[in-house]
Formats: sequence, structure tokens, C-alpha cells
Amino acid sequence: MNIAILGGSFDPPHLGHIFIAQQVKEFIPVDQIWLMPVYQHAFDKKLTAVQHRLAMTRYLENEYTKVSPWEIDQQKTSYTIDTLNAIQKRFLQNKFFWILGSDQLPVFHKYKQWQEIIKKHSLLIFPREYILPHLEEEVKQSLRLQTIPENVIVLQNQNLMLTNISSTKIRQRIKNGLSITNFVPKDIEKYISENRLYL
Repeated sequence: MNIAILGGSFDPPHLGHIFIAQQVKEFIPVDQIWLMPVYQHAFDKKLTAVQHRLAMTRYLENEYTKVSPWEIDQQKTSYTIDTLNAIQKRFLQNKFFWILGSDQLPVFHKYKQWQEIIKKHSLLIFPREYILPHLEEEVKQSLRLQTIPENVIVLQNQNLMLTNISSTKIRQRIKNGLSITNFVPKDIEKYISENRLYL
């Protein structure tokens, strides 16, 4: 089975995550997308309690999009290289792709053992907000590559639908008393309201 993993804080999950999962499934031959909320962020970001982020992310599940609590179950800071090494060892029959938003390219060199990730694992670069006309060049520059190897897939397709919806902007809207309707699924909007998150 081919599985693409979308890791992140999911604080909160939103329609942008759905856009990515749906289109990865449409344009890349994968069987499932795993949404994988971090337990504790590697860059020391302050996060909402794990149980809330996990509960909200479960509302994004469908027939091919599943939530994996793998990193949460480890109960420690999440590092991409550790996760990929461990799940590849645990699920030998599967091939995994790690989805990397193009907005992460400038900071990828800060990832733990980032060169090892490129060497040993498959990356799927998904453009954020807009299609960068020179995305492949940016990938080569950020990942310090002369050429893009087969295990690094740069997703560029004229039919891609992109969005600048982000968890940061949603939290800011809530703080400022603005509506988040149409930016998150209704169940997540209700969960946020009932649990008085991000106020």
C-alpha cells in the first residue's frame, strides 16, 4: 500500500488540510493519506492540548483519509526522521511519502537529520497558496540538490486548487471575534465553540 503522511500541529485542522489530502490522492498514486498530529512541536511552538487537536483532526477522516496518532502515542517531541524510520520499520509492506508544504522549504535545513530524510525517504512537495513558477528550482536550492531525485516528487499540476487558509489565521480570526465558517468543517467549528478554544 502507498501511504502519504501529512504531519502537522492541526491546531486547528481546516479546509486547507482537506484540499491537500484530496488532491494528493487525485494526482499521486497513493491508497491512503494519514493525518498525523504532532505530540510536541520540534520548533517549540506552544500547542493546544493533544486531546483537542486529535479529536478535531478525526473529523477530517473519510474513506481514504485516516488519522494516525503515531507521534502522539510516542509522547515526546516529534521529529520527521524518527517518525519515518520507525513507521517504515513497523509497516514493511507499505511505501510512505512525507507531504511537505512548499512553505516549509526555507526551514527544511533545520529539520533533524534533514539530509538523511532526503536520502532515505520519499518526499512529496505540495505548493501552498500559489503555484511557484520556479518551484523545482526552489526545491533544489532549499534541499541543496543538483538535480531532483526520484524520491522527491514536486506536485505541479494546472488543475491544483490552492488556498492560504492556515491554522494561524483561523486562531487569529477567533481571537478577533471573526467567523471561521467555511474555513473549517462545521463539526470542528462546533467543537472549537463548545470547548472555548483559541479565545
